[in-house]
Amino acid sequence: MKTAIYIDDTGTPQESKSKYDPGNWKSWVAVVLKPTERTEISQLILALKNNISEKWNIKEFHFTDIYSGKNDFKKVPVNFRIGIFQHFAQIYKNYNCPIIIQSLNDDDIIRNEMSEFKHLKLSGFDFSDNAQLCLWLLLIRLKNNPVFTKYKLPLEIYVDNGKQKPNTTQKSVEIKDFAVNSELKYIDSQSDPLMQFIDFIAYCLNRHRWILMNNKQSDGDLLIMQITEFANFNTLNMKKSYFKIGEDDSREYYDKLLRKTYDLNGNLSDEEVERIKKEKE
Repeated sequence: MKTAIYIDDTGTPQESKSKYDPGNWKSWVAVVLKPTERTEISQLILALKNNISEKWNIKEFHFTDIYSGKNDFKKVPVNFRIGIFQHFAQIYKNYNCPIIIQSLNDDDIIRNEMSEFKHLKLSGFDFSDNAQLCLWLLLIRLKNNPVFTKYKLPLEIYVDNGKQKPNTTQKSVEIKDFAVNSELKYIDSQSDPLMQFIDFIAYCLNRHRWILMNNKQSDGDLLIMQITEFANFNTLNMKKSYFKIGEDDSREYYDKLLRKTYDLNGNLSDEEVERIKKEKE
């Protein structure tokens, strides 16, 4: 068994209060798992599933459903659903697996002066689709991240199905010598407990961002923030910052951090982005 990268997509199909969210935000979350971690985490998740399935018929851990109490989790009490989040958070905390994230929305393409990319098709990726362009950018980010110098290459790369059917592969020249056979392997989360582990990580990170972007402070929101704080996700390319809920406007704080990062990266100003958008209308 090799070290593997598991990739899942996430996002929220509605516009937040952040001025940097046009409502079509897409993210891909990649998690690196060593061979022993793949085996041990799979066993822990399967043991939890078997335990819960004795009372409820749970096919897989899907965290959007767990949080909202839908589908397989419709009859599962709130305290049990909270316990699932906490259990997965403890698993993550024990292993502290490296995480790399790539996000993209329409404004980002303008802000980064990438509009010409939208006309390209490369290695099975159609860049007119933000989700596919975002995944391709993640692969480039992964291959160029210095963290992988300590891993034995090539790695296996698994992607949650959606772009392609389960048990299919996609060749990509961008990951030559980095991924086994220079390919992505698409799998469904029900067949692999590790993809459910990645779903937990992706859900929490996306929900945490959504809470900040909307200055939300419901009991459920605060619980998610406590869980993500406890897990202490090892995100290699995200800035960590302490914020006191209830004392400041998290949306304003979040936007200021983004703008500061945009300026450091030499991205276009807010005014220039808006000017280009109006020209395209």
